[in-house]
Amino acid sequence: MDARLASFLVDLSGLSDKDAEQLVFQKYVELYLDRGRPPRRIGIRKTHDGTNVKFGESRYDHAFYTFAESTSRKYAKDKFDRLRGERVAWIGPVVAGEIEGTECWIGPPKNGRRDVRSRAPNRFYIVPSERYIVWLEPTRDGGWWFSSAYVAGFGDIRRYCRIGRQIWAQKNIP
Repeated sequence: MDARLASFLVDLSGLSDKDAEQLVFQKYVELYLDRGRPPRRIGIRKTHDGTNVKFGESRYDHAFYTFAESTSRKYAKDKFDRLRGERVAWIGPVVAGEIEGTECWIGPPKNGRRDVRSRAPNRFYIVPSERYIVWLEPTRDGGWWFSSAYVAGFGDIRRYCRIGRQIWAQKNIP
């Protein structure tokens, strides 16, 4: 693991799932949300190309929860994912292009969207060595909304890259 990424890991060992979830939520608020009041806090950070990426309190559950049972995938994310939680502090540096080896891709829009953004592509950042992916969705003003971040399977990453187009890669950081 990249030393810089390792230094950003949040240690959740020895914590119950409930305590771990509370710690990760506090870290998410501290790192990414600095405007508004609960439950509508937001924050704006920058991507590698200087575009705004908005973080919302409402995206927390989607980003850090998973499906307790694979059969319920269509219905609800109902289990805190410790692996995602440990990596909460990776999101900002990855999208800002501060991590060596990071790649930025444009992917197809999500199916089923009915609003104006439905034809706009999504953006995703990958740290291939860690199989880590951060998803962003387009905003109406040309920026991005943080959607989710997780450790993906090799097959998933291959599939995303097969249907996407790479637009940037961080080769070396001085």
